Amino acid sequence: MSNRVVCKFGGSSVADAVQFRKIKSILEGNPERKIVVVSAPGKRNSKESKLTDLLYSAYDLAKKRLDFAGPWTLIRERYIEITQELSLQSTIREELDELEKTLLNKPENISIDFVASRGEYLCAKIMSEFLGAKFIDSYPLIQFDSQYRVTQQSYENIAFALSDTDSLYVVPGFYGSDTQGNLKTFTRGGSDITGGILANACDCRLYENWTDVSGLLMADPRIVEGARSINYVSYREIRELAYSGASVLHDESIHPCRAKNIPINIKNTNKPGDQGTIIGPTPEHISGIITGIAGRKEFSMLYIEKSMMNKEKGFGRKVLTILEERGVSYELSPCGIDSMNVVVDSKTLHKVEAEVRAEIEQKMQPNKIKIFDKVALIATVGHGMVNQVGTAARLFSALAKEKINVRIIDQGSSEINIIVGVNEEDFEKAIKAIYGEFVG
Repeated sequence: MSNRVVCKFGGSSVADAVQFRKIKSILEGNPERKIVVVSAPGKRNSKESKLTDLLYSAYDLAKKRLDFAGPWTLIRERYIEITQELSLQSTIREELDELEKTLLNKPENISIDFVASRGEYLCAKIMSEFLGAKFIDSYPLIQFDSQYRVTQQSYENIAFALSDTDSLYVVPGFYGSDTQGNLKTFTRGGSDITGGILANACDCRLYENWTDVSGLLMADPRIVEGARSINYVSYREIRELAYSGASVLHDESIHPCRAKNIPINIKNTNKPGDQGTIIGPTPEHISGIITGIAGRKEFSMLYIEKSMMNKEKGFGRKVLTILEERGVSYELSPCGIDSMNVVVDSKTLHKVEAEVRAEIEQKMQPNKIKIFDKVALIATVGHGMVNQVGTAARLFSALAKEKINVRIIDQGSSEINIIVGVNEEDFEKAIKAIYGEFVG
């Protein structure tokens, strides 16, 4: 393993020239910070749109042969403003002119993924010139299959392309190549994934993810005022928290680092001296019962009841297949002897609700089928729960004291995660109750 550190800077960290200068100072503070990954410039204030959203809008208008001058002017002004304030002799103006020309004349010749990727690409070009670093394009270097799994050859190619341990590299996040050679973007927030891939390929000792917060908190500060910070969280715990709503880090960025036990440090670009949160292997000694609480709203619960359901082979599989065939994935599915609950995303279900209900009634012939909307899921996560007797009892007692009705209970075999489903109107109150019980 090398001593190099990968630094990914998110949209808020590259929003303007002031932020660029902060990044340069951060890199100069540690000579081991040799690989830089950047997102597209983010919002400078709440009234602005993200550059990526503006690129999507410009492409959509261009494809319809409509005037896209509105979003394009904002895109152009932002990049040119950054280069001018940094006194750079950049080719960004020419590259923007070329892209605009293509959008005007032959938008069908380029893909939406290509246009969206220009946010990170242009930012990385500016950053590399500002830092005097080597620019390495993610396309076609980072190659992944249809399941977004990075190919082994891709890891080898990355290691070779970034092999000079004395050089400073800048790489755009968010995109790469599929196995047919087409440029493809990751899901939103995908620059986090790029950073994890590079850390793995180059055997880095640390992956620093720089954002606008000083690490993770034990609960959403908008709900729990003064929520405590998390100094250390395991790979397993952060996956559970990220999946359940904690959004500081893209959950798919964890796997490449976990494969080689590379720790991830969530840091604040605006407060670089803050410790932040370390994400790493499960520690030998656990302090505290819970690590964090996270949750999401806008779920629906499909309730199916049928006598002797447990004797009917394949009942659950058939129900899930009906949902799958209509593009509805499920979050969890707690079952009883004669009943089955399936929790799904409300927006997805509502588009096909009538068809799902009709087919379940036809094929499964249930005694009762009902759909409950406005369900929220809350995950309480922590390795400390495994050997602590009475954790679940404390959690449910805390909810009962606040007269919160628990609709769903799910605890995985790993025992580091207890999920409860409550009515959306009780969401904030439930999180406060659980936090108060275990943290105070």
